[in-house]
Amino acid sequence: MKEHGLYVLKRDFLELVHNLGGDCDYYTGNKRPIYCCIKDNRIDGLYWAIPTSDISHRDDGQKQYYEMCLKCPDTDLRSCYYHIGRTTKESLYKISSCFPITEKYIDHEFTSCDKHVVIKRAETVNEIERKLRRILAFESRRPNYFQQHITDIKAYLIKELQDL
Repeated sequence: MKEHGLYVLKRDFLELVHNLGGDCDYYTGNKRPIYCCIKDNRIDGLYWAIPTSDISHRDDGQKQYYEMCLKCPDTDLRSCYYHIGRTTKESLYKISSCFPITEKYIDHEFTSCDKHVVIKRAETVNEIERKLRRILAFESRRPNYFQQHITDIKAYLIKELQDL
């Protein structure tokens, strides 16, 4: 996997999260690209992924909620829930919906014009990684706080990696 690249998940991963009690767009999320943002610095083979989408597909109420979170002071964890990246169009990074993943659960690279999409803008990468570190630090103090059950997924994937 290429760090900062976008990938499409295998349906198996969504089923895994669902079976572990987490919520992850189980019925509609099998085509969602993900942003592989950070290779875990402690566990070889583990990555942290953030769901992405085109913000133009969101209704006004959703957009207002994202903006409200983004305007929260840095001391408020909600300020780290989302990031809006601006390139040729606005992309929404749902950082609070992040999860650990391994290459086993990647179906294929997400491409545009036959090229693997990789986030290269340093400002975007740095901000997403900063927000992700805050989300993961909070999760480490309050296991399974977020709806996708980050802690349970991580434990399962670590065991899988160890059994290889």
